[in-house]
Amino acid sequence: MLIRHQTAKRPPGRPAARSEGETRELLLTAATELFAELGAAATSFALIAQKAGLTPAMLHYYFRDREALLDAVVDERLAPLIASVWNPVRGSDPIETMVGGVVDRLLDGIGRNPWVPSTWMREILNENGLLRKRVLKRLPLEKVRIFSNAVAGGQQKGAVHADIDPVILVFSMLGLVMLHTATAGLVGEIFHCEAPSRATLGGHITGLLLHGLEVHAADSASSTAKKRSERGRR
Repeated sequence: MLIRHQTAKRPPGRPAARSEGETRELLLTAATELFAELGAAATSFALIAQKAGLTPAMLHYYFRDREALLDAVVDERLAPLIASVWNPVRGSDPIETMVGGVVDRLLDGIGRNPWVPSTWMREILNENGLLRKRVLKRLPLEKVRIFSNAVAGGQQKGAVHADIDPVILVFSMLGLVMLHTATAGLVGEIFHCEAPSRATLGGHITGLLLHGLEVHAADSASSTAKKRSERGRR
């Protein structure tokens, strides 16, 4: 006599083998990787589920709709990275320490989340990016002000080049890191060499920034003469 064992039914979309936390993380990872590859607008729930090896119903179980998924990507993946880069900034630190720290922490964060540069360019720099407004609301503006004020203070002391804009410098740091990490593979492909390492990129970016901030005697004299000339024309 054949005995058939009935298996307990589970709610649709609820995970079986993995814990709920693990399944949710798996789906978020699939979403972030596809956002970097295809863009958020072109990434459907079906594609995310397929990449994660799960069902669309399971994705809807954790994220009721696209808006909830986008919020989760920003709150749980991008916002913690941004905080880890900017929270350690202290106005009392030397400018070299502040610049090097931001660059190093951002490179480290991208090393753990290689999807970030492409997503940043697609979804945040792009005016129509679906993550743009969400990320802008979460920027640590107070830390950015501390950084910019420190640069402005360095200019007043004659330690930082007068032509450097303290606010634009923030975008220069982020832009250099995002661009170079996004195109590191291209450098190797074009010049038939290994892609630049994390250490090489860090040294290059920090060198560009710090040496661009330096004031030389000739630069100082030229800047002073320029300001005197401008005052004379007023």
